[in-house]
Amino acid sequence: MTTSWDDLRVFLAVARAGSASAAALALGISQPTVSRRVAALARELGIELLRPGARGLELTTAGERLRGQAERIDRAVLAARRAVDRLDVRPLGAVRLTAPEGLGLVVVAPRLEAFGRQHPGIDLVLVAESAVANLSRREADLALRFVRPRQRELVMRRLAAVPFAPYASPRYLRGHPREPGAGIVGGDELVALHESLESSPDSAWLRAHAPHHRVRVRVHTQLALRAALLAGAGVGILPDYLGDDPGLRRLGAGPVLERDLFLVYHRALRSAERVQVVARFAASCVDRRTA
Repeated sequence: MTTSWDDLRVFLAVARAGSASAAALALGISQPTVSRRVAALARELGIELLRPGARGLELTTAGERLRGQAERIDRAVLAARRAVDRLDVRPLGAVRLTAPEGLGLVVVAPRLEAFGRQHPGIDLVLVAESAVANLSRREADLALRFVRPRQRELVMRRLAAVPFAPYASPRYLRGHPREPGAGIVGGDELVALHESLESSPDSAWLRAHAPHHRVRVRVHTQLALRAALLAGAGVGILPDYLGDDPGLRRLGAGPVLERDLFLVYHRALRSAERVQVVARFAASCVDRRTA
């Protein structure tokens, strides 16, 4: 038997997600690669692991048994990594920092080059994405996020209260004039997040304060929302780090809401110096932006 942990890890991702496409997204590889690896594992073991079901892929009886074994191996691998991290007292090695797309690209990315010069022994990878990485499963080492973590094994630090306000482009405002200091007014067209993101505080604010306005554009990310506003598509809610753009104007007397931004990492990484160096770097990026 030559089954590798990499093959089992791919199978486990499919078993957890219920589909090859969702597993590919979680692993950061292509769907054909996921399907090929799982099929190769099944051939190697000589058993059927998955079958199509009403809600996606379902585990066979043999697949359920293999999943149990893979889960135990996964826990052992995570425990071994954490044990090694506790021994790490040097600022060397790879660190993966995840952040919301706009925050990562606008606030953190411009300072990566300077960080690399200051800490050449740390291989810092910034992952700018809308998904919330699972830090317990080491999908990332640290996270900047607007969601307050609930897991006891995670260490959390509140970095800032980020202001959000309505913005629009001068081009849009020329066609939709208003009194100085006015916010969203009757007749405004909105740029909003997609319905699947309606639980976000900025979406909730728009529903409460502009319930009868027409939504002209819907997007999945705040960067796309900013692009639509710059194109003159309407009025939308942005955090100040995205709204602070020469092509946009803030509407109203001030922020309409604030969202807490947290720095989060696993408790086992508290003594990993490379992680703490990146934590201080991430906090300084936010401090510079909010100072």
